[in-house]
Amino acid sequence: MSLHDFSLPVHALGGPSNSAAHEPLDGDERAHDALDALLLRLTAVRRLREHHVFEAVRIIRELPGLAGDDWPSRRFRDLMAADALVDAVIHLTSTTEAKLCLRTLGHEVGLWTCALRYQPPGAGRITYKARHADLAAAILGAFLRSCRGHQLAIGAAGCGHLPT
Repeated sequence: MSLHDFSLPVHALGGPSNSAAHEPLDGDERAHDALDALLLRLTAVRRLREHHVFEAVRIIRELPGLAGDDWPSRRFRDLMAADALVDAVIHLTSTTEAKLCLRTLGHEVGLWTCALRYQPPGAGRITYKARHADLAAAILGAFLRSCRGHQLAIGAAGCGHLPT
């Protein structure tokens, strides 16, 4: 059983809780909601599975300016076929337009902590962290958070500042 088995209202996933929540969403908003929902689902799983990674790839491909046309690469597909989830997720982090750098990996009291660093143009470095009992899930969680931050940075570029 997963969170897909339940009918969650939009506001439970971080979306608007007013009557505007019933309006149709455009592609970008739908991708952001799917990203938030996947992050929520990752917190509830004990171990990362292939379908989580493939769902992340599908969502990221829908986000503008983050993945090239040939993303994910053949190397990623080979790693997934070999059931090397940790290597496949690390490969994903290094091949997006966000140019992420794996900053730290640590294991303490049964939890993995992953920190990815992102350096947007014209700004300082931003670090995204995630914690999970499963190493691959911790890396994917930090990666998804950084993708969300990259999208916010793209949106804020027209405003002249990064969101805090």
